[in-house]
Amino acid sequence: MTDDDANATMTDKNEGPTIKLISRGGESFELPYAAARLSQTVKDAQPCEDDEDNDSPEDVEILKVDTPCLEKVVEFLKHHQIEPLNEIKTPLEDNTFEGVVKQEWYQKFVKGVDQPMLFDLVTAANFMAIQPLLDLTCLQVSCQLMGKSAEEIRVILNIPKLTPEEEAKARQEHRWIFDD
Repeated sequence: MTDDDANATMTDKNEGPTIKLISRGGESFELPYAAARLSQTVKDAQPCEDDEDNDSPEDVEILKVDTPCLEKVVEFLKHHQIEPLNEIKTPLEDNTFEGVVKQEWYQKFVKGVDQPMLFDLVTAANFMAIQPLLDLTCLQVSCQLMGKSAEEIRVILNIPKLTPEEEAKARQEHRWIFDD
């Protein structure tokens, strides 16, 4: 490894090596490897068994995540390295998102995205095995569903409406769901 190669993987001596995550669209996002290690998928993609001593992590293609979503994931990972998300404990301490997540940056992070991006973040967090991001985004989705009717939930989750025949079959096969 040349000096130029070593410098290319180090943001500075204090931050350690960097890694590039590459989206489905081919865009790459550079971040400190220490931040990216929150993703089990990133850690598993490294050939070095001793993950903590990996001075030159290999770039990772995240082919199941689109560019705009991966950009948000990287934003989350970088911030989490500076200010980790407080654990979301269950049972929940409150029935509002703000009552559970008290850190303002994380509140704004999920409130600042539209519904499709929120669901993309849930999927990306699950695929990349980023538990704090998965917890945060799932909490936001569950708070959005609280107090909603079945029809409102169907619309929010983009669940197609059942035909009368499908509904009759579902009521027959799953009576316990429809018992009043």
